[in-house]
Amino acid sequence: MSTRLLLLATAACAALMLAGTAAALTDTYDGVAFSPFTIAPGNNDCVDENDPVLGWIKNCDPVNVLFPGQSLDVVVARLQAAGWVVAGGGVQYLQLADAAEPVPVQIQLGLPDGTDPTMRYHVRLWQADATLTVGSVHHEHGEPHKIDLAWDAAEAFLATPLCGSWCGHAELPVQSSLQSTVGAWRGWPNDGTATVIPLTPPVVPQPPAKRKHKPKHRHVKLLPVAP
Repeated sequence: MSTRLLLLATAACAALMLAGTAAALTDTYDGVAFSPFTIAPGNNDCVDENDPVLGWIKNCDPVNVLFPGQSLDVVVARLQAAGWVVAGGGVQYLQLADAAEPVPVQIQLGLPDGTDPTMRYHVRLWQADATLTVGSVHHEHGEPHKIDLAWDAAEAFLATPLCGSWCGHAELPVQSSLQSTVGAWRGWPNDGTATVIPLTPPVVPQPPAKRKHKPKHRHVKLLPVAP
């Protein structure tokens, strides 16, 4: 092999190695990484992004609900108990443990809203790790479906019946940084914060019980009675 070909081959190998080690644009929760938006190949309603691992992709819906310590089956059961049903929708993807191999949506659920049969709340879910299920929820209507409500409002609608006053929140800094308009995504409000939906309410420490003091007995000295 000539020196020129050897140099070209070495450069190509180096480029492949750099591509393989490029940092993915992911947010994390409790050490688990996930892409900040779903990926929807060919969906022109979504936003072009040059991902350092995948190249040009279509960032679509923000990840906005997190279920720590819950499997996908547990999350689905909770949503079904709240009235959600398994539904169809376009296949979208998330980068999870291996950013080079996006994972297709694992289940989708919907909740009809109003008399228009196309109007609904819609959530896509992924089990990102044994300790975390993540989701992307929105409100839509029409054929094909179009977003018609703030992402934050749809997020609150899903979360409130499940955790009420004990919902938590997690900032997603990468998601926020990719929004060309501060506080909005694809024309609808999105605060770059996901609602954290625990399985059970947090345990509130109880103050120690006060010790009851026994009343002290007063000793009364009896005086002799005069004769």
